[in-house]
Amino acid sequence: MSAVTPSAAPTPEKDLPLSYARTLSWLSFVVILLTSLGLSFFISNSARQTLLTRQEDFAHLLAQNLNHQIYQRFALPTLLAYGRIALRQTTQYRRLDEVVVSVIHGLSVQRLRIYDFSRVVAYSTDKAEIGRPGLAPANVEEVLRGHAAKPEIIAAIPDWQTPFHLPLQPGTFVLRVLYPLRGEPLRPGQDPPIMGALELTQDITGDYEQVLAFQGIIIVMCLLSSVIMFGLLLMLIQRSERVLAERMQKNRLLENELHSNEKLVSMGRVVASIAHEIRNPLGIIRSSAELLQRRADKTDTGTRRILDAIYDEAVRLSQTVNDFLDYARPRKPRQDLVDVQLVLDQVLAFLEGEMKRVSVAIERGDAPGSPPWPTPIMAEKTPLWVRGDKDLLYRALYNILINGQQALDGPGILYINAWQDDDGIHIAVRDSGPGIDPALLPSLLDPFFTTKDGGTGLGLPIVNSIITSHGGRIELANAPEGGAIVRLDLPAADGDASAPESEDAGTDEK
Repeated sequence: MSAVTPSAAPTPEKDLPLSYARTLSWLSFVVILLTSLGLSFFISNSARQTLLTRQEDFAHLLAQNLNHQIYQRFALPTLLAYGRIALRQTTQYRRLDEVVVSVIHGLSVQRLRIYDFSRVVAYSTDKAEIGRPGLAPANVEEVLRGHAAKPEIIAAIPDWQTPFHLPLQPGTFVLRVLYPLRGEPLRPGQDPPIMGALELTQDITGDYEQVLAFQGIIIVMCLLSSVIMFGLLLMLIQRSERVLAERMQKNRLLENELHSNEKLVSMGRVVASIAHEIRNPLGIIRSSAELLQRRADKTDTGTRRILDAIYDEAVRLSQTVNDFLDYARPRKPRQDLVDVQLVLDQVLAFLEGEMKRVSVAIERGDAPGSPPWPTPIMAEKTPLWVRGDKDLLYRALYNILINGQQALDGPGILYINAWQDDDGIHIAVRDSGPGIDPALLPSLLDPFFTTKDGGTGLGLPIVNSIITSHGGRIELANAPEGGAIVRLDLPAADGDASAPESEDAGTDEK
């Protein structure tokens, strides 16, 4: 029977963390996206404001320079020459126009106007506007009083529509600057006189397009980074889901195994008590049958046959009871220094006669793939030292070899290899039989599971218990060359090992 019966059906406990992880992943994506968009708009808007501020500062400097050039090169000479400024005169207008054109030449100035105190256009780069009223902006009064107005942007379309009108037409965004046109102070400490209002208009559509392109790049990069971060986060969460699901599955398996082990322990106690009660009467039956065998008349074949059957069955039942007791009450191994090669020699020496009787050959080597030993026992083999109980290791190897011989069910070969590497001591036993049904491999170490008629199903579980108690592990598989293979892995003894005095192995199985 199998000790573990995992459940394949999903449970609410399993679905809950997975649903929580998915919700967390999408919530994280929304947070990352909103944060990235907010950051991108903040950065792009800061860049836009910086660019516009630079344009405004440049426009102010240009207006100041125009004011200075107009006063020095036009207003002052005209006043000295004519006594007053009259731009309606062609000569004065041409002189002012030359000064203005020389200053704004090569600059992105769309239009320049000068308003007099009657809000009429006294000068304009567009001659058709000269003398026209009603063109002055609303805040020109404040400028004529000597206060510089804040630059303003005149947009032909709303800002939110600009991405849908790319490329923008020239003149879509215009920067207008109003600046008081001042002269020189007549006396020290006196405010300079105001001669008019200067209106400077610049086309900043190209710069605005660059700002929009920069904003688009920032937004796209932020969105792309958000998607990448979400992908990485989702990958990590999915991996965490898999790890969590695996751990939960392992926990369920461990819980099922724990419950099964508790049942086995309870059953083991019952079996041990029953086996203990059977052992003594069975020993009396066995010894009595053996005594009657000696006294029976050899000519009475019927009686002799019955006594032989009683004795053989008593021996078999005695071995079965011993198996139950060994599994129910495992012995704690000693920690002696044991040479695995020597124990293997003793097992093979004991089984040599039985193996020859059933035509099973033994081929033995020091490592996988090495040439086989010509005889079961050879001198001067490399010792393989472990810390453990010699009797228990003897029994484990004995059971493995007996199982291998029984798996052959007739003539065949048992291949035995023992070697040492950085991972410890290894023993591999392979038979030349048909191998193990893959469907049965997970159950072979379960107690009371057997494929043999009359078997108890405790042989390999007892071996597994012995090897595990020595800090090792057992592995069952089908060999690529054919047949079944049993591999034992044991930790090597620490420190220098010297050969202890030779002892006879326990013969409980003999």
